[in-house]
Amino acid sequence: MKIFLTGASSYIGKYIILNYLTNGHKVLSTSRTNPKINEKKHKWIKHDLSKKPLNLNRFRPDIVIHLAGSAWMGRSPESYINSNILTTDNLVKSLKGKKIKKIFYLSTRDVYGDVAERILVESSPLNNPSIYGYSKLIAEKILLDSFPTIILRLPSIIGLGTHGWLNSVSKKLKKNQKIDLSNYKFNNFMHASELSKIISRLSIAKVKSDIFLVSCSNIVKSIDVVKLLKIKINSNSKIKINKNQKSNYIISSKKLNKFYKTMKVEEVVRIYSEELKLKKMYTC
Repeated sequence: MKIFLTGASSYIGKYIILNYLTNGHKVLSTSRTNPKINEKKHKWIKHDLSKKPLNLNRFRPDIVIHLAGSAWMGRSPESYINSNILTTDNLVKSLKGKKIKKIFYLSTRDVYGDVAERILVESSPLNNPSIYGYSKLIAEKILLDSFPTIILRLPSIIGLGTHGWLNSVSKKLKKNQKIDLSNYKFNNFMHASELSKIISRLSIAKVKSDIFLVSCSNIVKSIDVVKLLKIKINSNSKIKINKNQKSNYIISSKKLNKFYKTMKVEEVVRIYSEELKLKKMYTC
C-alpha cells in the first residue's frame, strides 16, 4: 500500500511511518522539519501546507493520513486557523484530480468542548469547544465535503514524545516525587503504535466516510494506572488521592471496536514503560 502522510515530524507521525515501514508499505510524507527516518521505502518532502498546496507530481497514494496541525497547547487563534484550517484546505487542493480511496483525519475529542455526559459517544452534543476544537471541526468538514474521509477523534496519545498526564506522572515517579491525583474511572488514552493498525483495518472496511472515537477497550481507576506505572518504573513515590474529585468522563470506543479492538489500559502502560526504559519507539 502507498501512503501519503502530513505532519511527519510529530511524534505521532513518526510512530505511524515506522509502523507502516515495518510492515512493508511505502510512505511519502511531508512536514516543515525533517523526521529523520532514513528508510528505503520512505520519502520525505519539506513543505509548509499552511502556506500553499503541495505538488505531488505522479505519486498516487492509496490512502492519505492527515496529521499536520497544531495540538492544544494554548496557542493563538491565528495559529489554529493557519495550522488546522488552512493546512487542510491546501491539502484538498494538493489532492485535486487524484482518486483517493480514503483520507484519514486525526482529529480530537476536544471538538466536543465541555463534556457533561458520563460516557462520550460520537453523537454527543458539542458544547462550547475551544478555538482549537472548533478549528478541528472546520477541518473535518472541509475533508468530508471533498473526499471519502474517516475522522478519528483521538484521546491522549501515549508514546515517546507525549505531553499528557501519563507523561507528567512518569516523570514524577522517576524522581520518587509524591503523586496527587483524583481517582476516577479512566480509559481516555491510547498508544500511538495502534494508529497504523486502526487505519489499515478501516481502509479495507466497507466504510466510506464516518467518525470514530478512540480509547482503551477497558475501564480502570486512575489510581490503578499510577500504581501499575509505579511498579514498572520501580518508583518509591507516595500516592495521595484528592478529596475533591474532579468531574470526568469515559470514552466509548464501541463503534470502532466493530472493526478493531483497541489495547487495554494495562497493555498501553506496559508498552510505554518499556519505551521509557529502552528510549525507543514501539513498532508492531
